[in-house]
Amino acid sequence: MVTRRRAWWVDACLVSFACWLFQSVGVEYSARFFHHAYPTGEASLVHAHAGLLLGVALLGGDRRVLAAAFFTSFLHWWWRARLEAPTESYAVGFAVAMVLQWRWTEWCARWAGGPFRGAHRLRVSGMFRYAAVGLFLFPTGWTLLSAIVGWTHGDSLVTVANASVQLWLAKHVGVGVVTLPFLLLWTDDRLRRAPRGRWVAVVTWLCVSVLAAHVLQAWPSSQWVEMVYDYRALAGVLLGIAMLLWRVEYSMPLLTSTHLVLLHGLTDQAGQAASPPQVVGLLAHLVECNFMVLILAVLFLLNRERKHRYHHLRAMCRHDAISGLDNAHALREAWRTSPTKPAALGFLLLDQVERVLGSYGWRAQSQLLREIGREMVPLARPYHMGGGQFVLLPLGNEAAGTRAGDMEEILRRLQGFVFQWHGVQLRVTPYLGVAPCDRTGMQSLDECLANACDAALRAREAGEHNPLSCDAGASAKPDTQARRHRLVAAAEALACVHAGRVELYVQPIVALAGQTMAGFQGEVLCRLRTAHGRLLFPSDFIADLEAGGHASELDIAVIECLFQWLRAHPLAVPGIARLGINLSGKSVASASFRARFAELLRQAPLPHAALCFELTETAVISSQEPVLRLFHDLRARGCSLSLDDFGSGMQNFERLRLVPVDSLKIDGQFVRNMQSQSRDLEIVRAAIAVADAHGLATVAEYVESASLAEQLRGMGVKWGQGYHFGRPEPIASRLLPQHVAPAAPVS
Repeated sequence: MVTRRRAWWVDACLVSFACWLFQSVGVEYSARFFHHAYPTGEASLVHAHAGLLLGVALLGGDRRVLAAAFFTSFLHWWWRARLEAPTESYAVGFAVAMVLQWRWTEWCARWAGGPFRGAHRLRVSGMFRYAAVGLFLFPTGWTLLSAIVGWTHGDSLVTVANASVQLWLAKHVGVGVVTLPFLLLWTDDRLRRAPRGRWVAVVTWLCVSVLAAHVLQAWPSSQWVEMVYDYRALAGVLLGIAMLLWRVEYSMPLLTSTHLVLLHGLTDQAGQAASPPQVVGLLAHLVECNFMVLILAVLFLLNRERKHRYHHLRAMCRHDAISGLDNAHALREAWRTSPTKPAALGFLLLDQVERVLGSYGWRAQSQLLREIGREMVPLARPYHMGGGQFVLLPLGNEAAGTRAGDMEEILRRLQGFVFQWHGVQLRVTPYLGVAPCDRTGMQSLDECLANACDAALRAREAGEHNPLSCDAGASAKPDTQARRHRLVAAAEALACVHAGRVELYVQPIVALAGQTMAGFQGEVLCRLRTAHGRLLFPSDFIADLEAGGHASELDIAVIECLFQWLRAHPLAVPGIARLGINLSGKSVASASFRARFAELLRQAPLPHAALCFELTETAVISSQEPVLRLFHDLRARGCSLSLDDFGSGMQNFERLRLVPVDSLKIDGQFVRNMQSQSRDLEIVRAAIAVADAHGLATVAEYVESASLAEQLRGMGVKWGQGYHFGRPEPIASRLLPQHVAPAAPVS
């Protein structure tokens, strides 16, 4: 047995006392096997102490406990046998046999799958091994050792055979009566978590078994005993129901007591078993009783393993495998079963978590999240929602002031938290949103989560390093509505792109000074048509698609739509001098976009010299390496390049030396107001000076009046684009010759 808190001799005394009690348990009968009377006249169908000794060996632990129990059994035998005055050599031989039986018991325990302790328990898959060793091999070894002792001291062959059969049956039954119930009691998960309750259950089982044995011994010829044996099949069914419904501390005493009743029902048959066929019949009945107990134990183990798998799966469903914390399912269950709702709910966002995964692997991210969880556990109940997102519930029924203090302390701890991984120090940036919980029900949880998450998102956007409440600021609710609107708009725009509902418009670009180009020069603009027929303008979807990572899909759709239209209208191609096409910086950074883009260029229906691709200055700076590779490739193909919205992201003009562009498009937000705002005028002058210094042509956007166009011409701007020169028009209206009817829109 496993003994951690008590000295070994305490367990040895307890086990020895239990063995002494079980040695008083007997199912006596007049043994006349092979027509030869048993030497002492009366024998017992059960040696319960042998079953207990095997059970103790199967549990493992300190070997001295089992040795002390065997020594106590020898003393008990010697005390009873001294009245018969055994010879000294016989006592010595019995002592040697007892030592060998001790070692045999330990070997059988290992062969049966022991020791059963900790996570290693008796299972259904090991029951055949246990039955073969415990019910057959174990009693056979004991019987052979005892037979050798009797044979070497002059007992006749019939006497040895009679004693051996009696002993084998008693050991076989003893294992069936005691070992399995004892193992199932001692290894029960619920009792193992409460050691005192386990000892109470085992002592109760021991007392009930001994008491039942003595009661049955006092009234051996009761009619109800015979009735129980005759209806043993029905008794087995009732015991099976008890195995499924009752706790182990109730079902095991009932199982042992019923087994003893069945054995007492066999005493008459055992007393009449004289010939070998009668002995075989008695053996069959005893094996039947033991196997009924074995089947009931298997039923109990199946039920226990089913419950264990259920609780294991339930725990897996409630816990996040990466962080080891409770997950969203556990949050909903805790919210549903909590008698009182918390005063507030926190939503924590951690930046850089995905980068830890990408840079150092899954193990590093898992360890990071586990350590962060340990930082929060003393102050709140964290629930990991995935992706470095946590929901925080206050501990207990805390006041609002205490709750706010705990949330601030959590944020302060995480801001100072340093994650060590293989000698590298890493930090994460936490953002915390807090929402009050003023209603009950699962709908209230969803609303609180939405409000707290929205507050956390606003905290991240604003760089707020303190907990942000969802009701902080008058603009909280409008921001939430705007975010929801953008989410819906992005989904609608993406659906339009996937369905091919892209409509192309063009806006002319006119020369302000110098020679003009023969043919149309302008910029291709995109509109999306919803399923309900509503037209979406770029301001409705561009920013949302870029934020969602779908800008490359839009760019490819625009280029495919343009090339398909030009193939369908070859008469429009000769009249095109140059078409400007916008590309997103996030598109250029995508390898799949670059591959598809190169394939489309190889099949372009328009000369490459008539194509001008525009990228914003911010995109060039944020994705410099991919942009440079793409720009050099486009220049090699003969395409023109333009830097769009120049002036809105003037981080470093020196980078223009590295970017092979042909023109700069001055951001229209400065051009539009340059006649009324001196600051905007100076920015436009600076942009023109930078373009002149690098030998680049300039294009002014948002030219909306003749006076503005004249002023820009005087400042040296080469090209102008805006409502003054022409509004965006459908591509067919602008590029097709007037005598050619426009074809159906390209889907």
